[in-house]
Amino acid sequence: MLYLDVDWCLAQLPALSGAVRLAAPQPMLRGADLFLQYQHIVQLTQQQRTAELPAAIARLLRELPLCPMPPERLHGSSERLLDRVTASLPVPLSLDALADEFALRKETLIRTFKQDTGLTPASFINMARIEYARRRLRAGDEIADVGYQAGFADQSHFHKTFVSYTAATPRQYALGRSISDNN
Repeated sequence: MLYLDVDWCLAQLPALSGAVRLAAPQPMLRGADLFLQYQHIVQLTQQQRTAELPAAIARLLRELPLCPMPPERLHGSSERLLDRVTASLPVPLSLDALADEFALRKETLIRTFKQDTGLTPASFINMARIEYARRRLRAGDEIADVGYQAGFADQSHFHKTFVSYTAATPRQYALGRSISDNN
């Protein structure tokens, strides 16, 4: 699996395609050429040839079957949910309570949000929390504090979620390492 920095990736994709928004119709890709490019990126990473990585990743991104999407506004409920999540990361959000507040069924809120963003609300919340944690860890904050501030109930949940999204433990990430450095 290839994990890219969200801000960097968002800056690259429109430049590569000329579109403001892009969608990937297939969540998983199978293709020999794409796999070879991916293996090359992994090899560059393992050999710590970081100067060559941006160009290799850009080549891979150009080959992905991405579809340009017209810029459009999100549904009001999706926009409000995005605002609520980004404004209150440490506070656990109840989708049931938010659906009541927005006068929608929970299922409708989830479906609309996924149509607008490509993610379920739970996935978006986890991604927002992990992105916040990554910024705080880069700034040198203590891991225990970061997990709590990002809204995780305990260190175990923070650790497990962080590893699943970044392929590194919080400590490894803070030190600029990845799980592959364990070998």
